[in-house]
Amino acid sequence: GAGRALPPGQSLCLASRYPPEFALHTVVVSRGRGMGAGGESESVGGDDLIDASDVPLFPNSLPIKKLSVANVPPKDFERDFIDRAVPAVLTDVVATWPCAQKWTLDWFAENHGETQVSVDDGTTEKMRCSLKAFVELCHDDDDARQTTQTSVASTSHETTPGDALTPVVTTPGDESTPVNTKNQRLVPYLRTWNFLDDLPELEKDIEQNGPYFRDYFQALKQSWRPPFTWLFLGGKGVSTKLHVDVWHTDAWLCSLQGVKKFVLFHPGHLKYIFHEGTEQFVDLQNVDHALFPDFHKAVPIETTLNKGETIYLPRKWPHYAVSTTPGVSLTTNFLSSANRRNVVQKTVDFANRKDACETLLGRTLRASDNVLKFCVHGGRVRLSDAAKVMGVTCTTLQDKMNKAKRDRLMAEQTAAEGE
Repeated sequence: GAGRALPPGQSLCLASRYPPEFALHTVVVSRGRGMGAGGESESVGGDDLIDASDVPLFPNSLPIKKLSVANVPPKDFERDFIDRAVPAVLTDVVATWPCAQKWTLDWFAENHGETQVSVDDGTTEKMRCSLKAFVELCHDDDDARQTTQTSVASTSHETTPGDALTPVVTTPGDESTPVNTKNQRLVPYLRTWNFLDDLPELEKDIEQNGPYFRDYFQALKQSWRPPFTWLFLGGKGVSTKLHVDVWHTDAWLCSLQGVKKFVLFHPGHLKYIFHEGTEQFVDLQNVDHALFPDFHKAVPIETTLNKGETIYLPRKWPHYAVSTTPGVSLTTNFLSSANRRNVVQKTVDFANRKDACETLLGRTLRASDNVLKFCVHGGRVRLSDAAKVMGVTCTTLQDKMNKAKRDRLMAEQTAAEGE
């Protein structure tokens, strides 16, 4: 809530706190560990199921500029924002996309209700259910909030009409309802859904390489492109913790239904919001001032993303998001012209790992395959773990690896003899 963003007695001077690099629109290079894919972090960050009453409020925040495509040509937007890694919101860039006219929770339930999805429901294992059942859960939760509202205002601080606090909902006697540590109702969340795996026909409804967000991943052959397009569907209160995106890529996210609040921090303020020892970002819902004693020095950049609006999230900028209404969001992490040099090696490594895994498995990987996370993030994997992920025995996997090695050597020998 509002009382948790700053410690008692702390205040900020915006002019002196924000680094001059932001005013000059330059990029500060930072370590920025804990990268995630479309909001899904590796070891720090990630997504949570919270009550919307926990939306953090920052009296010291700066706004994000909102523009219409009628007032900023694509080349100007790229030069002034993407090349300089400056966040911005385009209010109408997706207005002509078919998805902007159709994709809502109810539309997915009515048109693709039988599609099976994995949903976060507050339990250790994700809940497997149909889209129709998931949407019903979202509506049930929203109905419960409207009929069982209770005040979240603490007697320890006052609220003003400008405080956009959403009431806490409790469900006394409902022992089957998932609850969090605050004994509040949890919100179902379908996050980082690789929807094109399940519904490939929806690709025609989106524009992945438009003039405002030119994506150089799209210039690669299909098998080399990382699967960085996702949907987020959920009820009021679902959130994504503070994180930095995968491969330090740029991203755009549009709200096709509902409203989201975003909080971003300049990479130059990473030292105030990221703890090197524990490799974790600050929890904006519950700031640990002992672990982050200089958090008050960080200046948040905030915006409310309304239906139809698209936010540009620059590379290396830590960001947080929370839905203040039920909704649907579409996002893509893209390779900008300004960032190609920094990402090319990661792309090559990804393509090599993906090719090796597909050779071993004897099939094309789906974006939602667990093994594809290894292809994206890299690292070393024990044979037994790899075999488990691939659904084969260690012996079978070893045989596949040996055969792939022999086939590759024979192909190289044949090619050499032909020269």
